Amino acid sequence: MNIYETKYSLNLNHLFTMAARKNLKRDFLFVSKVLGKHLAIRPIILKIIGGILCRLWAEERENFHDPDTDILVQALISIENNQSTSLKFMEQVNKILSSPIPLKHKTLFVGFAETATGLAQSVFSSSSNSYYIHTTRENITQIRPSVFFCEEHSHATDHMIYPLNSNIFDEVEDIVLIDDELTTGKTSLNLIRNLSDSKTFGIISILDWRNDEYIKMYQNEKSRNIKVCSLVKGTIECNKSGELAFDDPEVDYSHSPLAKHKDICFNAPDFVEGFIESTGRFGISSEQNHLINKEIKQLAEILKKEQVKGNCLCLGTGEFIYIPCLLSAELGEKIFFHSTTRSPIYSMDCDHYAIKNKIAFPSHDDNNVTNYLYNIPRNFYDQVFVFSEKTFNEEAKKNFKKIFGYFNINNVIFVSWNPTTYKRNVI
Repeated sequence: MNIYETKYSLNLNHLFTMAARKNLKRDFLFVSKVLGKHLAIRPIILKIIGGILCRLWAEERENFHDPDTDILVQALISIENNQSTSLKFMEQVNKILSSPIPLKHKTLFVGFAETATGLAQSVFSSSSNSYYIHTTRENITQIRPSVFFCEEHSHATDHMIYPLNSNIFDEVEDIVLIDDELTTGKTSLNLIRNLSDSKTFGIISILDWRNDEYIKMYQNEKSRNIKVCSLVKGTIECNKSGELAFDDPEVDYSHSPLAKHKDICFNAPDFVEGFIESTGRFGISSEQNHLINKEIKQLAEILKKEQVKGNCLCLGTGEFIYIPCLLSAELGEKIFFHSTTRSPIYSMDCDHYAIKNKIAFPSHDDNNVTNYLYNIPRNFYDQVFVFSEKTFNEEAKKNFKKIFGYFNINNVIFVSWNPTTYKRNVI
């Protein structure tokens, strides 16, 4: 690993650690400490990293320098280092995060499923004069995808984009793709090549590992103006001496006691096949985002009534990351957030390795898809909120209750949204 640029004097240890993954195309993984995906985070971290990256884009694209960036960086470092922060300082941080940056150029931010959906929506939420949509691996039949492209190295290669407004790509000046890391940059180019070459394209990433060959690949796209900005720039080289030697144990929860549970189902008026629009899967605007933030505070008041004393895990599912993280950020202290994932990673309980334990189980809304949950500590959490756009079926709830029963968590709240309140006419 060769690092030649870092922004804002951030330490790499604040951003990621390493693991090996079950993927013949790419068998290493930068396990992010700020995404709320594989590792538990304080929920405000996802909002902070989005605020930092949005300001980085505004600085490099629009020459807009915001002195508040330094405060957000300081907050990220303090939280990652488990340093105490004053109430007054955190109030200042939250005030900054609730004040979107007005972009000069009307911008469409595009997040990559599944890992970067939360990160991308956090970047978008830190701006105004913008739209947001994310790619999805879900097969949605009521709407024709506007874009279909592939992520060649992934465990699940197909990506689709389903905007309700089919003109969304034409109504903006800048189209900015957001991912947690670039290794070759091929996935981003695969998407850009499916879009109009008359736009200014941007790529925002936490990590940019492109070597000279892949940087030149971008430069050769002469018909397109592509601007790449990241917090870390460097190169990596992986010397593989053979098959990876891992025991890779999985938690056997099959005989665990069932945790007690309760269901909370929120009504939501805008649905497409059981998915809620506030995630950005079908496109949302800055104006809609303002209303979403107001609604989050109202919904959080309902969840607060179910809280118990002690440590609480708020768990997103699959591509459903940002809305659960926003809700968990409203629930006070001793709250941790991360998400289930499709990504298969080797587990090994040893020092300096990211993934200590692994739970494999069928996806809560598709038994043909295996999901994973990593690094659940035993005897640490007193309660879990599990979030899903769609209501949980009984088999999915039973699996989760056994999983959490294994870790001696006996209070599970299943939080979902009601898909029957309104039927939208779509094509």
